[in-house]
Amino acid sequence: MRSATITGIDRAGAFLRVLSTATQTYGLYPSGHTARREGVTALAAEAERLRGASPGPPVLIMSRQRFYLGRTLLAWESLTLLRLTDTFGRAGIQSLELRETVGEPELDALVRALCGETPAAEELEPLAINAAGGPTAGDGEFGMGDLLSSYAMGLEFLRETASRLLAGQPGNMRETREIAERFSDQIRADPAQALLLTTVKSHDEYTYHHMINVCVLSLALGQAIGLDHDQVINLGIGALLHDVGKVKVPAEILQYAGPLDEEQWRLVQHHPVDGTGLILMTSRDLFHPAATVVLEHHAAYDATGYPTLRGNRQPTLLSRIVAVADCFDAVTSARPYRQAEERRQALAMLQAGAGTGFDPRVVRAFVRMMGLYPIGTLVELSSGEVGVVVRNDDRELTRPTLRMILDGTGGPCEPEERELGNRTSDGELRWTVRRTIDARELDIDMLSLMASGDLESASRRPEAGPGLVHEPAPGETPPPGYVHAH
Repeated sequence: MRSATITGIDRAGAFLRVLSTATQTYGLYPSGHTARREGVTALAAEAERLRGASPGPPVLIMSRQRFYLGRTLLAWESLTLLRLTDTFGRAGIQSLELRETVGEPELDALVRALCGETPAAEELEPLAINAAGGPTAGDGEFGMGDLLSSYAMGLEFLRETASRLLAGQPGNMRETREIAERFSDQIRADPAQALLLTTVKSHDEYTYHHMINVCVLSLALGQAIGLDHDQVINLGIGALLHDVGKVKVPAEILQYAGPLDEEQWRLVQHHPVDGTGLILMTSRDLFHPAATVVLEHHAAYDATGYPTLRGNRQPTLLSRIVAVADCFDAVTSARPYRQAEERRQALAMLQAGAGTGFDPRVVRAFVRMMGLYPIGTLVELSSGEVGVVVRNDDRELTRPTLRMILDGTGGPCEPEERELGNRTSDGELRWTVRRTIDARELDIDMLSLMASGDLESASRRPEAGPGLVHEPAPGETPPPGYVHAH
């Protein structure tokens, strides 16, 4: 891992996040407003910190909607700051250099240029706009460029949807369908790559990342069990919006680190009903399948969940699929009260809940799709080498294909794919699995690994923010203070 550059990468990310905030502020307030001055002062402070963490004048590059510090990909900023990459593109800015001579006047000119205003050429000259030759942005180490772009689009869409709904405006069902169709096409082309994408987790925007991961998992499962095209798309829409009702849960509850009281749990557990109301307000269709999925995803296969369905009937098939995907992604994400479960343990929890909380047929199909070593799992071999599972063999579920990332000494190795089913000339297996490993044990950021092949530290990811509270799944130990307040 490139620990020597972690500080510079971290500072570059902070600078871009403050720059994103500044562009939004400039769009809201006129020239000379106090908010603009405060924004550029904060930006200048981040620029100074970035210069202090860099061996020379830092160069920021935007290429194919991805940000780089020099030639190092800023994976999290590229994924989460889609609006800023679009702003750079519209302004025609592909690179800039933060020299010592760059201060508040020059950064003010930069933000004005990004907002469509026209600063004088001499104001931007110290920034050396577009003077640097950028890296050629390919599809990353795992060939996931298009999937990551879709993921970034989904995050931006969910942010905008939340803002619209909180303002009392309807969401955009047409755009929701477009995102579901885009993901569906990409999953159909390469389901293994799409499943690998669901290892992306974020504490900062847990709810939004969770909704996209559940959408990808549900679409992949819907295609695997043979649903027709319209069913798959309706499944994707419902999965993408399944937790939309949480926009009505106060942020201080979603990000609350201690035990919730009964009234707080009641608000959290009301999100399926709230979400259904928001969907109906948006679609004007009382029978839209997405509304059914949003309403039923916590209802449980044996009708013991919430809300209680008329006649104690079972949830629809689409809802039962989303319930399984929802549980898998939730329990493999960290919570304030416990660490994330390993992906294999999450499958075991689903199997334990089959027949009660979950449809056993859906669970069986999901486990078969994910494999005994789910895609995205880190595996240590008997040789001490470490790889990430990228494909599973339908016939030999214990023999997945790995992309090797660490050698037997724990150092980075040349990437190669290794099929664990390979045998020697005398019929012996060449490699055996010693154990599965949590990415945090090795301090690996899975997003950076997938996007660029670099073993960046997971510690530089944003870790504080709303969206951490989640209803415990069937078979999961409830958090302290949990109240069944349906």
